[in-house]
Amino acid sequence: MSEIDQPPSKRTKLHIESSIGNSNNITASAQVATEGKVTEANVNTDHNDLTETDVGITQYLGSHSGFRGVLKQRYTDFLVHEILESGEVLHIKRIPVQSSTGPRDKIVAKEEPLVSEDREQFQPDPTLEARISSTFGKDCVTKLQDIIKQGGHYKSDLVFDDKDERGQIHRLVRDVYGGLIDTKTTENNMFWFSQAKNFYSRKTSDRRHKKNPSSLLDPVVQQLAGTRDVFTHFSIYKENKESQEVCRLITKFLRKKPNSVSVAGTKDRRGVTVQRASIEQTPIERLVSLNKAFRDIILTDFVYQKNRIKLGDLQGNQFVITIRDIEHPDGLDLAEEAVSRSLTSLQQTGFINYFGMQRFGTHSVSTHVVGLELLRSNYREAANLILSPQPFALPDSIPAREQYAHNPTDISAALKLMPRSCNAEFCILSALNQASNDWLGAIMHIPRNLRTMYVHAYQSFVWNSVVSYRIQKYGLQLVEGDLLIDVAIKEQKTQNDITPTEDDFEEDVIDTTGAKYVKVRPITAAEIEQGKFTVFDIVMPTPGFGIVYPEHSDLRQAYETIMQSDGMDPYNMRHNVKDFSLPGSYRSILSMPKDVSFQCYRHADLLQQFVRTDTDIISAREKGGSKDVLQELCQEEVPVGEHLSVVLKMKLGASQYATMALREAMRLSTSRRGDMLDMRIFGSRNGTLI
Repeated sequence: MSEIDQPPSKRTKLHIESSIGNSNNITASAQVATEGKVTEANVNTDHNDLTETDVGITQYLGSHSGFRGVLKQRYTDFLVHEILESGEVLHIKRIPVQSSTGPRDKIVAKEEPLVSEDREQFQPDPTLEARISSTFGKDCVTKLQDIIKQGGHYKSDLVFDDKDERGQIHRLVRDVYGGLIDTKTTENNMFWFSQAKNFYSRKTSDRRHKKNPSSLLDPVVQQLAGTRDVFTHFSIYKENKESQEVCRLITKFLRKKPNSVSVAGTKDRRGVTVQRASIEQTPIERLVSLNKAFRDIILTDFVYQKNRIKLGDLQGNQFVITIRDIEHPDGLDLAEEAVSRSLTSLQQTGFINYFGMQRFGTHSVSTHVVGLELLRSNYREAANLILSPQPFALPDSIPAREQYAHNPTDISAALKLMPRSCNAEFCILSALNQASNDWLGAIMHIPRNLRTMYVHAYQSFVWNSVVSYRIQKYGLQLVEGDLLIDVAIKEQKTQNDITPTEDDFEEDVIDTTGAKYVKVRPITAAEIEQGKFTVFDIVMPTPGFGIVYPEHSDLRQAYETIMQSDGMDPYNMRHNVKDFSLPGSYRSILSMPKDVSFQCYRHADLLQQFVRTDTDIISAREKGGSKDVLQELCQEEVPVGEHLSVVLKMKLGASQYATMALREAMRLSTSRRGDMLDMRIFGSRNGTLI
């Protein structure tokens, strides 16, 4: 293999120095070894693992010493509940009664055909049928009703050239008429309607349920959902599952497009989380029926709405976190004192609002390194970084990565070995297998939300780095030229306004005014002297063409120095590829958690459960438990022993990372091999790993 065909190596660590007067004092070391020459300068020697320093995380706020403990030993040690825009903490209210009909997409063998009397009595949802009427006209609706009862066919004379629109119409007709009408499109993109000849009911005694599947639902669930509308909003309760994994399962079972399910925010895998989601043109009975097929996932609390849920449609998240096996060389009394000092400091001082390590991926090659190559238009290098052999890649993908590294011209061989679960890698290889030299095409074959994640990660890296420099040099004091959100300005949209799109990480865009567009202004020396603002009011921009950089010369130069060392111009963030053209956004440099409380436990059982999940609470309620048990913390007496654990409860705003709050409190690294996030497995119960 020639040098130029070898995958690039990963970049070096970031080093923040104490001064920025010399441009060499901050280095991002963005040089990627595109010629495949691996040297000490471009390899992270820390077991090839991504560290906090690599992504600009270097500073702390408080003066406490921290403490050592184990986080996420059990997934029930990390409870996350969304805080809705109304301020309500989201909990699932009930587990819906399961429908016996199952998803309509599944056909059971030897079922009886629907007889004519069932067709004559069938009554479609009038709200949805009105959408058919608005699209094709009232005459079409009348003809479709006649087709259901009497058979025959009908061809509309309207032309629909847009493929996605045709797909929506096919789904709409199926949802409205329950599969009694078959739809086809002609060569001229007109619709042909006919009576479905192969529609089956489960069995004759259940025909009434096929006509009205909601008759099998809990009547309270049905009533709370309201009148059928375009979107169905629902809560997802999940245990030890990624948000995107759950969305993928829902769309797979319902045979819908992967992006048809939208969520307000993404949630960690290792934890028990509750979040809101929405899906288009899907009745609640179909969603309820999925619960039978899912494990550790519950879909519930359905409401029909006119609009979809978008990323960022939340105030934040409430966390209930158990930190176990807390140690101190001089005994438990001092350990408990250290915990109290650390969490009290977090409660009073807050934490630096860094983009956490999750933002930069799970592989040894950070997503921001890939993002930098995309912004440089080095698509081949970006693709090679994604496909390169990496110590922390999915084990099943290692043979494919090694095959590609050994012979990058034999795309087909690598593609056969790459698991589909490696979404980006599989998409790149699939595209290259069709056009081996179209590197941009291969990158664009990656789903949009994933490929934009890379360039957003580079913005996050720059933001972390500049904020680390600011905290290191100026601490918590305000400096003239710092940026504030200007709540007084509510003008019309201008060129510098930030207009986030659906896939553009709205969670990171500050909108404290309730307006759609965010404006900032520099703080003045007079305002600093008067004490009108605190450091918690200060924001810093992620680099982009639609933001204003700080007027303070040191801070402005920090952006210039870091990005120029990467070959980037902070004042020219437009790109010829729209997805990589970045407007930027504003983010508070510090965060103050709300409603912080904590409780220490000295316990005998190392696996003692201290919290209740929503399903535990519902189970207690159904068993007639008192109101005292209907809360997260268990109220039963815990047998005293030699182990010390603490349960921390707090609320954080949207896009504020709980791991960064814990990093501040515990003074331990959140890197993959960091002390704080080393999950230790102590045993099992009933043969199941805890």
